[in-house]
Amino acid sequence: MLKIIQLSIMLLLFLSDSAMSSSNEPYAYPLENPYAATIVGTPQEFKAKLPGYQDLPVDEYTLKIPGGREIPDVFWYERSGLRYAITAQDTQAPLVFAIAGTGAGHRSAKMKLFQRAFYQAGYHVVTISSPTVSNFILNASTTGIPGNLKDDSVDLYQVMQLIKNKHTNLAVSDYFLIGYSLGASQAAFVAQQDEQEKIFQFKKVMMINPPLSLFNSVVVLDKMLDDNVPGRFASFNDYFNNVIANVTAYHKTNQKINFMSSDFFYNAYREKRPDDYNLQALIGIAFRMSSSNMIFVSDVFNNLGYLVPKDTTLTKTTSLTNYAKSARRTGFSEYVNEVYVPYFTQTSGMSQQQIIDASSLLSIKDYLQSSDKIAMMHNEDDPILQPGEIGQLKSLFPDRAKIYPYGGHCGNMEYKDNVAYMVGFFNGDVLSGSKN
Repeated sequence: MLKIIQLSIMLLLFLSDSAMSSSNEPYAYPLENPYAATIVGTPQEFKAKLPGYQDLPVDEYTLKIPGGREIPDVFWYERSGLRYAITAQDTQAPLVFAIAGTGAGHRSAKMKLFQRAFYQAGYHVVTISSPTVSNFILNASTTGIPGNLKDDSVDLYQVMQLIKNKHTNLAVSDYFLIGYSLGASQAAFVAQQDEQEKIFQFKKVMMINPPLSLFNSVVVLDKMLDDNVPGRFASFNDYFNNVIANVTAYHKTNQKINFMSSDFFYNAYREKRPDDYNLQALIGIAFRMSSSNMIFVSDVFNNLGYLVPKDTTLTKTTSLTNYAKSARRTGFSEYVNEVYVPYFTQTSGMSQQQIIDASSLLSIKDYLQSSDKIAMMHNEDDPILQPGEIGQLKSLFPDRAKIYPYGGHCGNMEYKDNVAYMVGFFNGDVLSGSKN
């Protein structure tokens, strides 16, 4: 994902002008353009004051899942097990399990935010990768085909139990659960499962920017690429070369700028003021690059014959360039229709519409509306939602939805007010409530 972020930085530099918005809203997150917020995130001066990641007592671990499947040779580097991290207090403390969003690992930037914020607040923190990343698919997925909220959440719940059993020396007073984006949706299903099994009896659960329907949001993200990059990935090389040329020109006049600085996105956005078409294309490209890796891993792991011909042996020396190109030309919607739905139709006996409906939080509507311990933070302008979906999401969390006027998709997670709210909710310092 770091390379995707670096690509995002570069793309900002050559885009056309559009005005930055201003408002009299009391909420002071600085970016009111939802696409820019999604890409830029939170500028340094607006972030919560938290300890540096390097100052945290983070320990990395691997986990072997009993009865795990054999990992193909081409993925030899994943054979050590499922990677996760624990940031532990010195004494007994409440513990937060954190679930990453689509394509994000347990050490991604937003997971480090959870570690920094909740460790400072006195919590142990366990970070777990998204079930959509290769390390999880190969080591912890029962089906090897991610995207089924119920199945993926069963896998996550098993991982959490194994971690709990492995670290018996960790003194825990209560358990909490948090996730962002797809990880937020999975947190809801994990919480529901725990109501039956009562292994953790989560005290509170926070969902940040969940999609209402996974499939609806996938369609939105695919369209951001397909509608805004001419020829989709067929012309991507020309598109990328144009980026490089403009980055070079930009760097010649801005040599003192640190391209890895947390404010570089913001500075580039303020100077270049990109238009929405290019910003949407950028979000679509980042999603496509993430989902293409998931599709490739799932295809090879299950010998589906979708990208790689069936029974093809791939080794650690096999060139994967052509397969990567094919994967990047494949929209997630195509994968859903051509692989995901047929697979689960056959294995579950459900119809296509039933499978699609099961990807929505509406499928557990009664549970979400009645569970007082689950709250949601979201943004009115989240660009991965279809029209009307933010209203449906609000209805799932009566008096437990904190809705910010803007911030895009997870763009304002590091903003000081947002961090204070998520920590305050777990601490019991704030009450949930919609902000319209």
